[in-house]
Amino acid sequence: MIRIAFLILLSVWPLVLSAQTVTVRSGEHGEFTRLVLTVPAGTKWALSPDADRNQLGLELDGGPYEFDTSSVFDRIGTGRIRDLVVAEGGRQLDIALACQCEAEAFVLRNTMLVVDISASEVPLAQAVRTGPKPPEPRGLRPSSVVLDLSRVRIADGPRIGPEPVRDPGLSYLAQRVDLDPTAAALDRADRDPSVARDLGNQIAADLAIAATQGLLDPAVTPPPAPAPKLVEPAPKSRSASPAADPGEQARQLAAGMSGLDHKALQKGRISIGGDTCLPDSSLALATWAKPDDDPNLALAKRRSAVFGEFDRIGEEALLSYAKTLIYYGFGAEARSVLSLQPEVEAPVVTALSYLVDGDGDPMALFSRQAHCEGPAALWSVLFQAPPSGSPQIAESAILRSFEALPKHLRTYLGPILVEHLATAGYPDTARDVLRRMQRMEGQETDSIALGKAQLALRDGDPVEAGKRLQDLSIAGGPEAARAVAAAIDLAEATDAPVPTRIVELSDAFATELRNSEDGPKLWQAHVRSLLINGHFDTAFNELDSPHGMPPEIAETMRQTAMRFLVDKAADVTFLKFATRALADGENPGQDALGIAIAERFLDLGLADSALQQLDTLSEPTSAPEARIARARALLALDRPEEAEIILIGQRGDEVARLRAEARSQMGDHVFAKSIFADAGKTSDAVTSAWLSGDWQDVAESDTALAPAAELMQQDPPAFDPARVSLAGVDAVFDASIRSRETLRTLLDVTAIPPNP
Repeated sequence: MIRIAFLILLSVWPLVLSAQTVTVRSGEHGEFTRLVLTVPAGTKWALSPDADRNQLGLELDGGPYEFDTSSVFDRIGTGRIRDLVVAEGGRQLDIALACQCEAEAFVLRNTMLVVDISASEVPLAQAVRTGPKPPEPRGLRPSSVVLDLSRVRIADGPRIGPEPVRDPGLSYLAQRVDLDPTAAALDRADRDPSVARDLGNQIAADLAIAATQGLLDPAVTPPPAPAPKLVEPAPKSRSASPAADPGEQARQLAAGMSGLDHKALQKGRISIGGDTCLPDSSLALATWAKPDDDPNLALAKRRSAVFGEFDRIGEEALLSYAKTLIYYGFGAEARSVLSLQPEVEAPVVTALSYLVDGDGDPMALFSRQAHCEGPAALWSVLFQAPPSGSPQIAESAILRSFEALPKHLRTYLGPILVEHLATAGYPDTARDVLRRMQRMEGQETDSIALGKAQLALRDGDPVEAGKRLQDLSIAGGPEAARAVAAAIDLAEATDAPVPTRIVELSDAFATELRNSEDGPKLWQAHVRSLLINGHFDTAFNELDSPHGMPPEIAETMRQTAMRFLVDKAADVTFLKFATRALADGENPGQDALGIAIAERFLDLGLADSALQQLDTLSEPTSAPEARIARARALLALDRPEEAEIILIGQRGDEVARLRAEARSQMGDHVFAKSIFADAGKTSDAVTSAWLSGDWQDVAESDTALAPAAELMQQDPPAFDPARVSLAGVDAVFDASIRSRETLRTLLDVTAIPPNP
């Protein structure tokens, strides 16, 4: 019995030891960042805050687990989540936060553990909520996103298609629709109408799962679809139906799901998740007021119509008033008006209220619509510059929609549009916008001149950009402050000093406009101008007294100053400020920057300071670069055993060189020679061979040590003092000459140069 139990234990022991993999996915969802962990069904978990370290601990029962976090930061930034670290034991994932955040956790479909993290004013210890059910969607109201697929018309009659078959490539979507309507499939749909409804539910469930995992972004809620018209079913036919066009059937399927007209589908291009173009009718901003109307009278008229009998708010009048405010460029006021009746759903109007103010839309309603053949393309580019890899933007639609805007909006939004087009790689379209603005204004205004200067800077024409920026800066017009900031950008991009006049102007504007919207940007530009010109004392004085700048802005500029210090400052200047920061216990904020500071300490021979700097990192030994820098410092302090331990598990030529140097310091020159040879470090390998007494390897090398190694391998000339001969004397004399010449050459090669 004991033997049987022992055999059973041996058979299951590998399964007990193997760690389960928990994949961690991520996604940005506007006001919050989402992490999704795929866990075994029924796994017990706990989310606990650590306010002192500003992090969350997500502990899973069972395990140990291998947390796969390799793709987390491919889809999210570090504004809310700074890092993910697996705690010892493999049962807890520590979520390092980069803000004062709140967290909400729940389980979806019994296998997906969801953690939502968003900014909060509540202390972390009180801002963690957990529950067994997912919360209501944020910022969206329940709506009919997916229509009943039983109303979709495919081929010649209101049918769904053939019998659903199992698709092993999809985990939750168990059925698929084959677009070849065979007679057997039509009979199947007639007998069991629930097939279409079940399929629609499965599609909706899979779309929700994909959005939860961060694979899709939620699409814009489409307008309500018209009631379906009842059509008499066509007579059943047992003969094979003619093959239908798959593209047309796909367009019909998409139209049935979204309620959009077929013409709205961009030339047969169908996408899921935020890529559906908003209809032109909802973006007809030019019709929301008349150009000749007096703004005061128009706004007063629509404002008075908002409150009806018994001071009841009329929804249509409220929406009309908000649209008029947006027409005249009052975005914040329009949002205040809409807040009077929160149940009014007006996502498009709300999104436009942010964009006409030049702000970013937190709902990202216009995301990825720059390819649309309508006004949506214009507002999508105004929302953000299309990222690389996006579809080709609809340039003609953007220009056409820009021309349709009221003149005052073109004047205000034109520079923003030019900047985003240039950033996205469409400089010609940006120039076209500037030409249209100049034709509208009748002259080249300061904002147009600034736009041309910025385009010249992007095109690599610093002479043209510098001339325009110099004129704008000195002229003192409305764009002078922005021109000064752009001139500093130009100097940094061309690695040229900032003119003294520009430095003085940046100081003046940073002081004068300190409390304005552009105040932080101008202060940052002034500090950068000082750093570019090497005025580190003045720059750090500014950082020590940031003139009321927000803490995050001051911290960002301090990191920028330290980067300039590492890359540009002389040794004495670097030591002055780097050692002061180290003594004051200042954290560089970025591990990469802390490693760079430590490496410069090492280059200056200050290994102790380098180790102190590395100890300030958030994870002192996690990054490979940090381990290498620490090993260099330990070797400089004659601590080779510790250096070799810190390099365990690391790979690369530099790691091999350091390991060999550690072995050499420990006296193991034979092993050091082997490592140097494998890494291709021939000179170091020969030196180790010399120190180990391997004269054969040294003699075969092409170095100054080779003749000496050959001499070491030669037998001394035979000489018998009792039988002195002329031939013996000549042999000893020749051997002496060769030895003396070899030693002289060796001394010349290894001589230490005198101090200058």
